[in-house]
Amino acid sequence: MMTNPATAIRHSILGALVADAAALGLHWLYDQSRVAQLAGDTPEFTTTTESDYQGVPAYFAHAAKSTGDFSQYGEQAMVMLKSLAENSVYQKSHYEQTFRATFGYGGSYVGYIDRPTRDTLDTIAGAEEDAIASAKAQPFPGTPADQQAMINKVLANLRQHKGAALQKSVEEAVRITHDDDAMVEYALSLIEPLSATAGYHGAHDDQLPAISKLPALIALHHDSEELGEMVESAVRVTNNHPLSVECGRVMMQALKHAIAKQSIDSAIASLDQAGGDRILPIINAALARKNEPSTRVVADIGMACNLRLGMPGAFHILSSTSTYKDAIRTNILAGGDSCGRAIIIGAIAGAVYGADSEKGIPAEWIKQLNRLPEINNYLNKLGAAP
Repeated sequence: MMTNPATAIRHSILGALVADAAALGLHWLYDQSRVAQLAGDTPEFTTTTESDYQGVPAYFAHAAKSTGDFSQYGEQAMVMLKSLAENSVYQKSHYEQTFRATFGYGGSYVGYIDRPTRDTLDTIAGAEEDAIASAKAQPFPGTPADQQAMINKVLANLRQHKGAALQKSVEEAVRITHDDDAMVEYALSLIEPLSATAGYHGAHDDQLPAISKLPALIALHHDSEELGEMVESAVRVTNNHPLSVECGRVMMQALKHAIAKQSIDSAIASLDQAGGDRILPIINAALARKNEPSTRVVADIGMACNLRLGMPGAFHILSSTSTYKDAIRTNILAGGDSCGRAIIIGAIAGAVYGADSEKGIPAEWIKQLNRLPEINNYLNKLGAAP
């Protein structure tokens, strides 16, 4: 029995977040036998312990984390969820600022920072510094404080407006504190040099962080004709790479069909509509091995963070399991970048299998999320009712 779209949206977002947190304790353990030895058949929400990573191929990254926390993938998904809850719709500039406020200097996030996140933050800061230097090079008759005030007003409005609306909003902002035609003219002259801060500053990177922010965006806008443009924008904010954009479209096709049809088969069948030839042949090759254990397929393809490895493994796991719990457990037992794959698997499985049912997200797993009150607040704001 299909649930209504609002409930499927909620389950999709919760599914991604629960899957990430469930995998955290064994994330980046590249030895499947060690994972099985430590966790048996119930690997979810294992306590993160450094000694578990010793003597095998592994990377221990989450010393600062506790059971029920998110990896950096889940944190990226939360950034998008927060931005959407505050705006009701996707807004590139707000998402980028929320991302920067979370992961940047003085941000709320504490934990491992991956390379595309570091590169993105550095590029944003560099673009802003260069643009401000260019703006300050223009002749200005007033005080340095007044000049900085004009720059700040233009930067703030560049994040929200374009074209004639931008010029109008800049003039209104200037006249609030400096009702002077010369000041307005100077501020308007800053739009061009400062506009360099409004582009995409994402890293040239094709790893799984590229799509970790997408569950809430796709779920909320799954029936929008502009969804493809939104997905490409969100991906390019952090991963400005053609493979990352292509994988974002694949994720979009699968998840929006999972929400609409609530069928794994329908979600997988929709992948051919995503277009592009970089990732689909690899996914289809993995799906052709449906009768083989996912642990073997993931080991053969590769367990690392690249999208060419993670996406085929994720879809094989979805195709070879029939409940949310089995999908998440299989993913963790497959080892390696289990949190990266978890976002894809959890979002699609959550939309299809729901929650609090024999096949759905277990209620006791949801309760283990340390930020559940915050998540519920965001979901309620978005109208994603239980």
